[in-house]
Amino acid sequence: MSERPSPIHGAVKVPVYRRFSDLDPLGHVNNVVYVDYMQEGRVGFMRAIGLPVGTIAQVVVNQNLTFRKPLLLHPDPVIVETWVTRVGNSSYDFSYLIYDEVGDLSAEGSTTMACIDRASGRPIRLPAELRAAIGTPRLEA
Repeated sequence: MSERPSPIHGAVKVPVYRRFSDLDPLGHVNNVVYVDYMQEGRVGFMRAIGLPVGTIAQVVVNQNLTFRKPLLLHPDPVIVETWVTRVGNSSYDFSYLIYDEVGDLSAEGSTTMACIDRASGRPIRLPAELRAAIGTPRLEA
């Protein structure tokens, strides 16, 4: 990582290795692959707080992504820093910072997740175990 201190406390840092298939014809990591990296960050966050993926039915309802610097193929992983910024009644928000192998910011993004009833697909209140595991949202500096 670079010498730039992270302003986020309680974030989970997930290493993600780039694959040759992640590249576009220009040799950059393709823009759609960043969404996969964000998903890896979410899964890593859920594991870190003790909630196995799939125990609570959730769907992505919104995603935003801002590119800052292209990622190229490199043997070292990118780091996806992931934290929760908002907790609502039936949804909550993740934020992400994606760093390259030398610690430069490559992209930043956010995702809104909604909890749903598996049978109906309708939104439900956040389950108590999710709300307790998320705890206090980690607000951006």
